[in-house]
Amino acid sequence: MSTDPAGNRRARLDQEAVLQAAEALVDRDGYDALTMTSLAAELETRVSSLYNHVENLEDLRAHLQVRAMRLLGEHVRSAAMGHAGADGLRAISHELRAFARRFPQRYAALTRPPIDRDEFFAAAVTAIEALSVMVRSAGLPEERHLPTGMAVFAALHGFVSLEAAGYFGDPGPEVQPFDLDEVFEQVIRGSVTAAVLEATH
Repeated sequence: MSTDPAGNRRARLDQEAVLQAAEALVDRDGYDALTMTSLAAELETRVSSLYNHVENLEDLRAHLQVRAMRLLGEHVRSAAMGHAGADGLRAISHELRAFARRFPQRYAALTRPPIDRDEFFAAAVTAIEALSVMVRSAGLPEERHLPTGMAVFAALHGFVSLEAAGYFGDPGPEVQPFDLDEVFEQVIRGSVTAAVLEATH
């Protein structure tokens, strides 16, 4: 163990501690605020020490994308349990929004072009499978599972990413008040209805 300037013992760094600190920094300050220098300051260590655990900033961000996708998959799979068809798609939709609200910066990171494509898409399997099961249980033929699932996600992501970025904000006194939850429900109805209609034609 090392010691800090006050002489207190500090836990030895490992990759998990580095990645958790990076996630905390991203959650607090934003994905673009993450640098090797800012992370070293967060951990009260030298930048050179970080290179024992990650190759560089790109490698660090790749790890964070993969971890965020894996975490989203766990949330989506849990939300989908016990549901099927349109009901399951709605459950997944609400969980996607809840995840983006809780971790807006991590959600922003995982929706950027993947840095390590192989690891990222391997991590995405859980979320993709949960969505695929719901699409399949809605009665779609096999060849329509992937495009329909992608269409549903694209519709939901459009709303969720705008909300996470603060796009909706306060519309001001000149705009008639509206219920954002109601808007999201309309997005869900549109995407789920389209999926169900796809199954019946």
